[in-house]
Amino acid sequence: MKIIHTGDIHLDSPFTSSNPVEAEKRRNALRSAFSSLMLYAKTQKCELFIVAGDLFDDDCVTKDTINVLCKEMESVCDCHFIIAPSNHDPYTEKSAYYLINWPENVHIFKTSEISFFDIPSLNVRIYGSAYLSETKEPFNPDSVKDLDNSKINILIHHGDLDTPSSPYSPIKTQDIENSGFDYVALGHIHKGCEIKKAGTTFYAYCGCIEGRDFGECGYKGAISGVLEKGNADLKHVRFCSKRYEIVEIDVTGCDDLSAVLNDLITKCSDFGEDTLLRIELTGIVSESFSYNYEDIRKIISRPSYLEIKDNTSALFNIEKLKQDKTLAGEFYRILEPKLFSDDESERENASLALKYGLRAIYGMEIKA
Repeated sequence: MKIIHTGDIHLDSPFTSSNPVEAEKRRNALRSAFSSLMLYAKTQKCELFIVAGDLFDDDCVTKDTINVLCKEMESVCDCHFIIAPSNHDPYTEKSAYYLINWPENVHIFKTSEISFFDIPSLNVRIYGSAYLSETKEPFNPDSVKDLDNSKINILIHHGDLDTPSSPYSPIKTQDIENSGFDYVALGHIHKGCEIKKAGTTFYAYCGCIEGRDFGECGYKGAISGVLEKGNADLKHVRFCSKRYEIVEIDVTGCDDLSAVLNDLITKCSDFGEDTLLRIELTGIVSESFSYNYEDIRKIISRPSYLEIKDNTSALFNIEKLKQDKTLAGEFYRILEPKLFSDDESERENASLALKYGLRAIYGMEIKA
């Protein structure tokens, strides 16, 4: 049986961390990645298409997106689509799952209790459940009933693995090992993992199909391959058009980036047009530390997007600032009580304020 296991697609995600123009580009890229996945399903003659939750963002999804989605699924008429609504797209009376007439080859779990769909032509039984709100109780292994060992048994589960306190339906590796399933298709964690095995059960997180911010670095895609009784010949396939990546550069003791330029070029050499890159500067620097973004952009020109995040800590001459009669000294004296506060958060905020405030006073470029 040829299968695709995907999830955490988040169609129509708002991309709130990006500016409006970039956000629209990323939403289009996300739709494009999903369209590529659907084309792949058709050309590979996929028979079972599993969506392990968060197909879309419930608060943002548009009717046009849902209509296109239904049309594409219907066009792969020989494939069965199994969807488990999850924390970002729970099954409610206001959700698209409830309001839209989905194609006959689309099967949606509608209750929080585990149930199953039988597909006799594939000799497969797929178990799963739906989130009815943003959270869900832990997986209960005793809730799995009617396991038929003559069939290929699959569980779709959206939740955290081995995190008992999670509000997102945590499941234990031991539960997977003792489950008797042939494959457990996991969703919720956006970083995919290799196909693993617990006892006789194969399992994996598919990861998201397209990264949405710098918390989701690397190439993204879905799991595809052949699943049969006792064997899972599955692999991750890339479908994203862009990838987020972070490069960390330690600039301790530097006044500018000239001393680390070779290191910076080397670390960024593999990133091209398909990369959205963030360079994070770390370390302890003097208060005069500065850099020019445009100069760096000329050198690191291949990524389609580049930002620089300054995470350095400035080493200030406190005694000099205390005696300073200019605006810089007055600014320090105003912040001094907060810089030595018992509240750690207040100290951190005051330190950042001093760092960027002095740079502004000195007429230096400010990059957060």
